Amino acid sequence: MDEAAPGASRSIWTHPHFVMAVAAQFFYVAAQAGIFSFFINYMTSETPALPKSVTSDLLKSWFETNKDGVLGLSDKGAANLASVGFFCFLIGRVSGSALLKTFSAHKILGLYGIINVLACLLIFLKLGWLSVACVFLSYFFMSIMFPTIFALGIFGLGARAKKAAAAIVMAIMGGAILPKLMGYVADKYDMSRGFIVPLFCFAFVAIYGFSWPRLSGAEGLHEVKSTGGH
Repeated sequence: MDEAAPGASRSIWTHPHFVMAVAAQFFYVAAQAGIFSFFINYMTSETPALPKSVTSDLLKSWFETNKDGVLGLSDKGAANLASVGFFCFLIGRVSGSALLKTFSAHKILGLYGIINVLACLLIFLKLGWLSVACVFLSYFFMSIMFPTIFALGIFGLGARAKKAAAAIVMAIMGGAILPKLMGYVADKYDMSRGFIVPLFCFAFVAIYGFSWPRLSGAEGLHEVKSTGGH
């Protein structure tokens, strides 16, 4: 059945940039949900050992000694650090919004996707505090992805944009599916290895960003609003 509005000649599903946007949104939300869901698990199990001198009466509940006698973050400490991650997400959304007013949206999306691929790779490689820092970087660089993919996906669809938008929003089901795979990998190996799942998700997002001009037949899209969405 044709999904096009009256007077339009083609279904929205014949537009490659829209179809790929649905897939990109699926994988982006999957990566986001996985990283958000396993943040505390990662921080409590993968952060390097801390010197006992870092503790204080004020932050004592942030740390705990495990069965091997190693001092690390407690669940409460990791939960408090999650707010730092969301602050990075907020800063990324605000700064990314400014960049999207100047540069083509697909280029920013592709660049941020590549950076997040590298961040996930460094987490996967278990490089100590560098890997921990990359978790926070991933929050920053994923921040503009949802609204940017959305805008690129409905570009040029005119009256059919409403139906296209509904399909792209429905792609958030990725957040209910692929995190299970991330958890499976983490259970089988460790939490750092689990980041191989969002790595591939962000790789797909990057590919979509860089291939968007060919898929859409347009040179670029500017003035994308990044104030809505996930």
